[in-house]
Amino acid sequence: MALRDRRIVGRIALIENYAHNSYHEERAGHFGFLEAENDREVFAALLNVAKRWCKRRNLDILRGPCSFSTNEECGLLVQGFEVAPTVMTPHTPPYYHAHVEALGLRKAADLLNFHCDKQIFSERIPRMAERIAKKNAQRGHEVVIRPLNMARFDSEVEIIKHVYNSAWGKNWGFVPMTDAEINRMAADLKPVIVPEIVFFAECDGHPAGFLLGLPDYNVALRHMGGNLGPVEAMMFLLLKRNIHRIRLLGMGVKAEYRARGIETSLIAAFAEACLARGYTEGELGWVLEENKLMTRGILGVGGKVSRVHRLYEIETA
Repeated sequence: MALRDRRIVGRIALIENYAHNSYHEERAGHFGFLEAENDREVFAALLNVAKRWCKRRNLDILRGPCSFSTNEECGLLVQGFEVAPTVMTPHTPPYYHAHVEALGLRKAADLLNFHCDKQIFSERIPRMAERIAKKNAQRGHEVVIRPLNMARFDSEVEIIKHVYNSAWGKNWGFVPMTDAEINRMAADLKPVIVPEIVFFAECDGHPAGFLLGLPDYNVALRHMGGNLGPVEAMMFLLLKRNIHRIRLLGMGVKAEYRARGIETSLIAAFAEACLARGYTEGELGWVLEENKLMTRGILGVGGKVSRVHRLYEIETA
């Protein structure tokens, strides 16, 4: 905590992620849960403490924000401040990245979010998916897209575990998720999941990919004033019926099944289900800026970059 005259003016969490450092063969420290008043002195004090902490632990670089890793919320908002934040994404005012950059931290990676509207869902994606389905049929591949089966939720989570670590293995900053992490995340999401907008892809009878969509509950939660007592809970139940926005929270296709258009087939099924349930717009992301295959595909069907979150780093020597 940063205090001035006994008043809390900022906070930071410092993390040594052993799994990250082992997987990437580096000695990095991470910071996260960064919150501070609009005062460069406060940011400087917090980040100086972070660098000293890293040096004491023989960590060569400080990177963040990650709360706690790239599998969770990360990045400072650098573009799209006028766009309402979607569920499970950070939203920081412009002075955050301005102070961090002024203190010498440089860009490590940008995470892109894309806005898609009803026209993209109803016209462009289905046309592309139809062409891809014909090509797969000609090549003799049987691709099946199906929704989540809540009756066998635990088995479905096992498929996600298997696909996720395989599909994301070579992504920048990726840290393999343990069974405990995925089980905890699944337990947190289970009460709010809409199974009709979560999809699995099977290719020739084998699990090939998944897509996880979630209603943008922020549309309802923003009216709660930061509280969730009995009255607010009743308000939420009423307001969530009017949620028109969706977030594509995550998607992955195993490497051996790529270049078959399975990603597009998953998104097409997702788009059709969204329209059927009254969702008329959505945010897809985040996607690493360097993931040109995915970014070109989304831009190609008319998606537009809506928000950009940035991860920063600085040497600790």
